[in-house]
Amino acid sequence: MPDYSFPQTLQERFEKDIVNGVFNKGQRVELADLQQRYDDALRSDLDRVINSAYRKGLLEKRGESVFEIIGERQAEIISVFQHAAKSGFSPKSLVRAVTVLPASADVAEKLQVAVGEAVFCQTRTRLVNDEVIANQNNYIPIEVCPGLETVDLTRTSFQTTLEKTFHAVVARIEEHFEIRAANAEDAIILGLQPGADILVVERLSLSFNRMPLVWADIHVRSDRYHYVKELWPEAAGLLDSK
Repeated sequence: MPDYSFPQTLQERFEKDIVNGVFNKGQRVELADLQQRYDDALRSDLDRVINSAYRKGLLEKRGESVFEIIGERQAEIISVFQHAAKSGFSPKSLVRAVTVLPASADVAEKLQVAVGEAVFCQTRTRLVNDEVIANQNNYIPIEVCPGLETVDLTRTSFQTTLEKTFHAVVARIEEHFEIRAANAEDAIILGLQPGADILVVERLSLSFNRMPLVWADIHVRSDRYHYVKELWPEAAGLLDSK
């Protein structure tokens, strides 16, 4: 994996102070005060940490160097993983790889980052009741979850990990569904013939500031209708028409 640079320790200190109430909700903080508080941190490092906190919805920008602390808010959206468990299924996620890639034009547009900026690509196989149902790629800005490559997500919802470990709470989901032909990787992972129909779910997770946290490109076995109908009911109509 290529090296990536992010002031992770500074981010952890700042976010811990926000969620633990060291800063009061509604408190306005100036950049100069933060530099002093955090051991004369570099302006460039503080800018990156503050932009990350804004992306996550932990603060609002009130001027060029003034910020209002919002604090951590309660999650309002449950993940597909959590929904599957609530529905009586046994979900599991196998992380095949976590790599750092330069953002393509499409990924950059989805995540609101610069083209070529380093982003995480987390490649997963999704199972329900030990049946493989999806081949999934998650694309995440580095600033959302530096250190992601060290986290074990086998039995934990990725969305819950974002919320509990990285303080990135999902407030809104935008999804797009379509039927597409399986590519070579899908065929291997999902156990299908190349070109077989799959359900493609493009899922964009947004923070309370309407900033992108994760873009998920999910390729689902369309023949496992009973799972699709429960987990992505809005897409069931596409399969009914096939």
